[in-house]
Amino acid sequence: MFYLRKIILLLFVTGLSAQSIFNAYGLGLSKSIYNTSSAGAGSIGLVPTFHPGVSLDNPATWPGLKYTFISGSYGSRSVGTNKNNSKNNGNGFEKIQFVIPIRERFGFGVSIKPVNNHNSFFRTDTSTIDFQGKPITANKEFRSGGGIMAGSVGLALPLNKKMGLGLSIDRLFGSSRDEHSMVLNSISYRLFNIRTYNGSTFNLDFAGQFFKNDKMMVLGFARISVSGKPVSGTLYQFDLFEDKNDNYVFDSGDFPSTVSVDTNKVSDIYAPNSFSFGLNVGFKNDLNVFGEFQMWNDEALNADYASIYMDQIGSKTHIGGGLVRFGNMGARSWQDKITFRAGAFRESYSLKYSGKTINENGLSIGFGFKFAATGNQLDFSYRTGSRSIDGGYKELMQDFTIGVSLGDVWFLRRRGKQ
Repeated sequence: MFYLRKIILLLFVTGLSAQSIFNAYGLGLSKSIYNTSSAGAGSIGLVPTFHPGVSLDNPATWPGLKYTFISGSYGSRSVGTNKNNSKNNGNGFEKIQFVIPIRERFGFGVSIKPVNNHNSFFRTDTSTIDFQGKPITANKEFRSGGGIMAGSVGLALPLNKKMGLGLSIDRLFGSSRDEHSMVLNSISYRLFNIRTYNGSTFNLDFAGQFFKNDKMMVLGFARISVSGKPVSGTLYQFDLFEDKNDNYVFDSGDFPSTVSVDTNKVSDIYAPNSFSFGLNVGFKNDLNVFGEFQMWNDEALNADYASIYMDQIGSKTHIGGGLVRFGNMGARSWQDKITFRAGAFRESYSLKYSGKTINENGLSIGFGFKFAATGNQLDFSYRTGSRSIDGGYKELMQDFTIGVSLGDVWFLRRRGKQ
């Protein structure tokens, strides 16, 4: 059982996000926003939101950084439903990243981030039956957690003085669990599955300057993402057991004393591909207006993937826009040193088999504060929105994210001794 303990530990590490009913579809909803500076503008990370001309999520822009940065974002999410006014909260790291610009032409970076959110929980109404004169209360519970993580390595390359490319590979890994439980007189009888994941995706990013004069500058961005190795893994299916100590796992205190576990190899269950583009218009007063669009598809061929809901996310579209006004470190007034971000976005998820659509609409606002000589930055973002499905549930969401980016001087020539 040692390997299962390791899986359960990984589930705990990756399962810190708030629960959503919609995450019970397949592997759950894919994430679009990772960095706090991007979240404040509602951006998917293509356009500059961290620094003029730079997005930490777009490797093609990394040569515009003046310093090496280590950056981390931590988020807290609240999700509530309109049906019973229930609300749950979750928190965890959104992204941890290390980026090195090299001689204002190249860049190198590594990061780790969650790719999707599989965390959900809901239960049926309680019913009472009479069994030989004794009342028995019963209800069902459905629970899932964990998800896919990505460890990324990226490289920035110049095309010319006005255009550059970014190349990156994401190694996908992680584990998830979904559970069906029957609760009789407050005693849970559980049937659950645990899955591990392994796969990869490749990304090609572009950043270029299309127009510039004394009053404005137009920048264009694009990203193509394809699956290198569709996600495969191992499925562990546990027989039904009585969870006597109610700790959500099978152990020696439960009944029966031994439970059979079927182990199956699964393949081609997740193969994301996407195309994204964005435009950013920068004005002389440091105000930037942007727009972004993304088409995302899961091209996996395995239709036998089982989840709480017998359906999966097949495709997604994202459209959004907003503005960013970058602060000036050399300004005398502290208000002029603050970076301000705001945006709005809409995402639509299509289910593979039912054809239903999940729509999400949101607004965002954020601030950034630079300090110290190497451009250290403290970012805050707040997002609010709603998510609903055709003829079904509606959820209300609130996100608060904080990010810290610390700069240092790398790859500079040492001065000769006098």
